[in-house]
Amino acid sequence: MTAIKSQQIWVDQQNLATTKVVNCDINTNDLQQDEVLLETDSFGFSANNITYAALGFKMGYWGFFPAKYNNDSSDTGFGIVPVWGFATVKASRHTDIEVGEKVFGYLPMASHWVIKAGKVAPHGFSDVHETRKSISPVYDQYLRCTADPGYDASREAWQLNFRPLYMTSFVLDDYVAEKAGNKILLLSSASSKTALGTAQLLKDQKISRKASYRVIGLTSTANVDAVKNSGCYDAVYSYDKLSELNSDIGRDAEYWLLDFAANGTLIHNLAKQLDDRLSDVTLIGATDWKAQEKPNPKLLNAEIFFAPARVKLRQSEWGHAAFLSKYAAAWQRFAAKVSGQFFEQTHCGTEAIAKLYQETLNGTAQANALNLVTFN
Repeated sequence: MTAIKSQQIWVDQQNLATTKVVNCDINTNDLQQDEVLLETDSFGFSANNITYAALGFKMGYWGFFPAKYNNDSSDTGFGIVPVWGFATVKASRHTDIEVGEKVFGYLPMASHWVIKAGKVAPHGFSDVHETRKSISPVYDQYLRCTADPGYDASREAWQLNFRPLYMTSFVLDDYVAEKAGNKILLLSSASSKTALGTAQLLKDQKISRKASYRVIGLTSTANVDAVKNSGCYDAVYSYDKLSELNSDIGRDAEYWLLDFAANGTLIHNLAKQLDDRLSDVTLIGATDWKAQEKPNPKLLNAEIFFAPARVKLRQSEWGHAAFLSKYAAAWQRFAAKVSGQFFEQTHCGTEAIAKLYQETLNGTAQANALNLVTFN
C-alpha cells in the first residue's frame, strides 16, 4: 500500500451548517520517523460533537485536526470536527507500534489520518505531531484495545457514544462529591448523555458516601417522562415549572447548578427563582448551542469545569491502570442501568455522515440513538 485517499468532512468555521467532502492524498512512502497512519473503523456522533464545533475557537477544538489540501498549510476557513472512535494502524514508522493494532481515541471526521506517535506505553500512545494544536494531553491519548479494561467488542456502539461523555461524568462526579455536602444538585439538560451519567454516579453512590445531597434533573417538558424513567435522578422538573422547586423542596435549601446547556436565559430564570440560595454554578457543556443568551461566567461567579484537567489529576494520583480500572467498573454499572433506553443506528458513507451531522446540528437527530458511523 502506498497511495490512499482520505475522505474528510470539512465544516465552515463561521457557518456550521456548511459542509463539504474533501479527498486528500496520503502516500505511505512519505511517512516520517514515528509517524503512523490510522484508518478510522467507526466513530460515534451526538450533540457533544456539535459542542466541539460551536466552541471550536473559544476552547481550541479546531486546532486538533487542521483542514488542509494535502500538504498545503493555507487557512481555508474550514475545520474538521473531532470525534471519538476506533481506528486501525494501517502503516507505521514507529518501532513499537505495529500494523493491525486497534486503538480508541480522538479522531477527525476523516477516513484516514497521520499522527506522530510518542509517549508509547503498554496501554497506548499519544499524538505529538507538530501540526496538532492540543488543549490537553488527555485528548492526545490513543488506548490500545487489547490492553483496555473498558473495551468490549460486543458493545462498540455504546463505547463510541458514551465513553468520552461518561469519562466527563466520571470525573465530574468525583469533583462534585468532594464538596456537595447537603446541597440540592441541579443538572440542566438532564436528558443529555453526560448529565445522565453524572446523575447516576451521584445518586447511586449516596449511601456508600453517607451523603445527604439530592440529585435533581431539569429538562424540557417533552423529555420529563424519559428522564424520570432513567432512574438516574431523585426528581425531575421541566424548565417551565422551576417555581415548583420552592414548594417541593423548601425555601431553606442551598442549590448548586451543574449546567450542561449553556443557556443564559435558563440560568437567569433559575437565579431569579432561587435568589441567593443558588450558591454555586458550574459550567460544563453547551447542548443548547443555539441559545440567544450565553451564560457570563464572571457575572454568575461561575466556574468552568474542564474534564481533561481532572482526568490528568486523577491519573497522576491513582496511576493510569488504576484510573482505567475504576472507570471501566463504573461504566459497566451505568451501561447495565440504561441499556433499555437506547438503540444502535448505523450510518455509512460520506453522504450519510453529512446528513447525520446536519440533523444533529438542527436538533432533529434522535437523542436516544447510539450512532455507529463508518466511511465504508
